[in-house]
Amino acid sequence: MTESEPSFDRFFDSMESLADTLSESLQSQVTIEDSNHHVIGYSSHQFESDPARISTIIGKRVPDTVIVGLRKKGVMHQLEHTAHPIRIPAVMEVGLGPRLAMCIRHHQEILGYIWVVDRGNLAEGHAERVVEKAAGIAGRYLLKQRGWKTRQEKVHEDFFWKLLTSHYETEPRIRQEAEGSSILLPESYYIGVLESDKAIDERFMQRFRRLMETDANQRLLFLTAEHNRLIILFTFLFPVAEPERLSSFVHKLLQELSQSESCVLTAGCSPGYREYLSAAAAYQEALTILEVKKLLPYHTRHLLLYEEIGFWAYIPAIMEQKRSRMHSSRLLYPLKAHDREHKSDFLKTIAVYLTLNGNLKEAAAFLHIHTNTLMYRLNRIAEITGRTLKETDYRTSVYLDILTEETARVNGWFQEGQ
Repeated sequence: MTESEPSFDRFFDSMESLADTLSESLQSQVTIEDSNHHVIGYSSHQFESDPARISTIIGKRVPDTVIVGLRKKGVMHQLEHTAHPIRIPAVMEVGLGPRLAMCIRHHQEILGYIWVVDRGNLAEGHAERVVEKAAGIAGRYLLKQRGWKTRQEKVHEDFFWKLLTSHYETEPRIRQEAEGSSILLPESYYIGVLESDKAIDERFMQRFRRLMETDANQRLLFLTAEHNRLIILFTFLFPVAEPERLSSFVHKLLQELSQSESCVLTAGCSPGYREYLSAAAAYQEALTILEVKKLLPYHTRHLLLYEEIGFWAYIPAIMEQKRSRMHSSRLLYPLKAHDREHKSDFLKTIAVYLTLNGNLKEAAAFLHIHTNTLMYRLNRIAEITGRTLKETDYRTSVYLDILTEETARVNGWFQEGQ
């Protein structure tokens, strides 16, 4: 075959037909991927295959183990920095046999990859010319598809922001616009917000999409970014009745993203909803989680779900009310006065004791004192205040006052303790 051969001099409506044509020309298996290693075309000819290609076709994406293995060997670097097809020896550690491969690019931008299984039958020079011709066709196709995908993503993102900002007045109007934009709304959904200590870029978003795709039980419907926040709407294909399963899913997502992107992440997630008119409220619930985690990071370090937020939901409102009234807690006054006069740590003692659920052993260890010393301090606190922590109303009130009036000191104490 030469470059002018008629089988390549025609319109290809899909990458499947291009892969089949290339496969027939070279009498070998062909796989075409996009820049994120998702399979967009593979040949249907039945030749002997290797584990890497089989798992790629089954999963519709190159497994991470294969990509990582090829990068460690320097194969991907060579491929991505070479303008022509290259011969790749077998990398049996990841189940990959010999390949003839080429990076599909537009100027300096990587659009995808072509992989041809090399069974020893690829004529030198001839096979390279054929693959290069196919890469040009694939590049034009990917550029066209990217333009369509970009428009679709823009429609989805606009619709998502309308949901988040209470743009719609009725549920039927939401359903009508979704149908007009070919958006299939699931029966129920969750809204999550992930916050990073770094700005969210396109690479981060692509990595996030890939992570979501690895969980077969959920579907990511909408995704958008705002500065250092990633906002998502997702659903589970099978109902998630227990909060523990949802919490475990979000925690795993944070853990894997933090490691892969070398960043510090936190998150908040709404309860499940069926009415899309509630999306704005769900979004605010996810943001409330992030707000209280910033205010009291140690105390809310394990908090991810709004349905488990409890009294923490009221902390920002209590703080705001206290700021507007400009009155200090009368419950804390005797303890603070005693600490100033006698250089004692009674306020810190009661804060640690209540934070650690009244566990004498844990609180004493945190304060680096003996349990007897802690007992003595608690008895002295009762004498000074005339109140005991066995009284539920006093214990609750004094704890809330410490958290909302001495927030900076509380965070400092627990940061030191960690």
